[in-house]
Amino acid sequence: MTIKGKCHCGEISYEFRDTPQFTVRCNCSICRRLGTLWIYTDAANITINANDENSLSYSHADKELDFRTCKTCGTSILWQSATTPGKGRTALNLNMAELEVIKTIPIRHFDGADTWKFLD
Repeated sequence: MTIKGKCHCGEISYEFRDTPQFTVRCNCSICRRLGTLWIYTDAANITINANDENSLSYSHADKELDFRTCKTCGTSILWQSATTPGKGRTALNLNMAELEVIKTIPIRHFDGADTWKFLD
């Protein structure tokens, strides 16, 4: 399966070449505020169409994750490893895809704020 997504202004787009079993709505402090739906895969299955200067990077707390946001429109794009960006497990914001695609993937709620367990 290939999922294509783009930020609101269109400066950044992605191709996700994998089949997600579900998307994750996390309630941790950053994800809750970003309002994201994460789909996960290895970075090798993702193509990001943008230059580094088109996005802003943000890391917090333990600085293990690098959250990327479009510099122009503020859309949350992805999170990746801060130490090995572009490698390993990466999450893309499914909300950047078309609504028809989003509707086909079940949502799981994850308690990233407390128990680190799925709530379903």
